[in-house]
Amino acid sequence: MFPIIELKGEPFARGMAYGRAAHHQIAGSVRCYAALFASCGIDWREAQKRALEFRELIAGCGGGIIEEIQGIAAGSGFREEEILALNCRTEILPPTFLGMPDNDSGAARERNSRMGLFDLGECTSVAVSGSRCADGHTRVAQNWDWLGYQRQNVVVLRVKRESWPDYVTLTEAGIIAKIGVNEHGVGAGLNILRATNDREVLGMPVHIFQRLALDSSDVASVIAMAKALRFGASSNTILGDPSGRVASLEYGPSGTAALKPDFGIVAHTNHFCDPDLKPWQAPLTQMLTSEPRLACADRHIVKWPDLIVDSHLMTLLRDETGDPSAGADAKFGAICRHPDPSAPPELRVESVFGVIIDCNARRMRVAAGLPSRVEFEVVGL
Repeated sequence: MFPIIELKGEPFARGMAYGRAAHHQIAGSVRCYAALFASCGIDWREAQKRALEFRELIAGCGGGIIEEIQGIAAGSGFREEEILALNCRTEILPPTFLGMPDNDSGAARERNSRMGLFDLGECTSVAVSGSRCADGHTRVAQNWDWLGYQRQNVVVLRVKRESWPDYVTLTEAGIIAKIGVNEHGVGAGLNILRATNDREVLGMPVHIFQRLALDSSDVASVIAMAKALRFGASSNTILGDPSGRVASLEYGPSGTAALKPDFGIVAHTNHFCDPDLKPWQAPLTQMLTSEPRLACADRHIVKWPDLIVDSHLMTLLRDETGDPSAGADAKFGAICRHPDPSAPPELRVESVFGVIIDCNARRMRVAAGLPSRVEFEVVGL
């Protein structure tokens, strides 16, 4: 299991405790993103400068978020702007990061994929209403696919607060929240999206929004909040709550759309599905498996019984079959993503962890590694 850090007290004190407990992991996150930004032509000093542009916006969110960030900096020994850069990493990275500028990149990546070499796409997620679960509990589940290097820098924060809901979150060290569930039973997952107009305006950072979701009382509140915000980068927050409400919330500079479930289930990968947001979809040259992964998830879902249990979700997250038409060895579109050995070690994307959130029980089952290789362990609020 990833390190579990217990936090309580006022925002700055929580941040300070977080920074002290996760100092080594935060240093790892800084190294990771400094290298990743540099691969896009953005040095660490410039990344911090860009992050500072979001400070006033973050401070305006309330809830002690900016004070927590200051505390993380004080506790870890890094500058506030460095912690801001981690929390704004999605907004700092250009839409085409890790991509090849050549016009033939799409065809080349597709040929690689058919040879069993994977693209740089990311997560597969699913939310299931309690009406489709044998115990009546709503589930939110996903694999978080990202740079395998970051697995050593993932932490679990179990946070107790007096004026705001308690929550537990799986996140990259130094980032205040990512995937988790709060005391109201609001479960939130995350899929990155890319739009052609990302980074053109200053807007709410993705990871700050994930924290705001965990400050909310139900799915409807999260959706209403998102519709009132402006975003500078695109993502999808998949949501569930104990009432059985589930939704996949796509957002970006062009607007927000909450995708409704089909027979109590909604699944998502890394491309826009809402018809009004689809026109803004960036070319899928880096996300060749996004559509096949969604199709793979749908193949699992259509075979599910009327009432499912966690083992159905585990089987989906452990899927290594992918697209049958790609051949038995290609695993093109597999949900459980193994790293591409042809990529540089620091750029190998894989399923860093898998997670199944039980919104009613306020707990998570976490596979702290490739889900097909490790067991799921329970982490409760």
